[in-house]
Amino acid sequence: MKQILTVLILLLFSACNVNYPVTSFYVKNTSEKTINFKASILKHSSMGQFEMTLPFAVAPHDSTLARRVGFHKDTAPTAWFTKFVIFPTDSVLLNDPNDDGNWIKSSDEKGKPVYSFTLTK
Repeated sequence: MKQILTVLILLLFSACNVNYPVTSFYVKNTSEKTINFKASILKHSSMGQFEMTLPFAVAPHDSTLARRVGFHKDTAPTAWFTKFVIFPTDSVLLNDPNDDGNWIKSSDEKGKPVYSFTLTK
């Protein structure tokens, strides 16, 4: 009986410790100008859930990591950002970050999922 109880406890702990693959979200700038944006995400703490917003500046022909998270299956990449606001830049046409089709999925060298969003058209 003690062995069965031990096995059940181990199964309970392993069921609660679900590991999702770490997914990275990169934002690329292919223009000749620096582009600024801010992205908001939901964070969880012992005090509850809250929204956190961070500003980003992406240099010309560069990219930045906007988020890295354990990604649940069948969740759209845009669902991981509550807000994503790109600040207009003179004579630069911008893509819509709220369109899932603008996030391109690939894999890194370790086979982990990576989503890339290109700011400019």
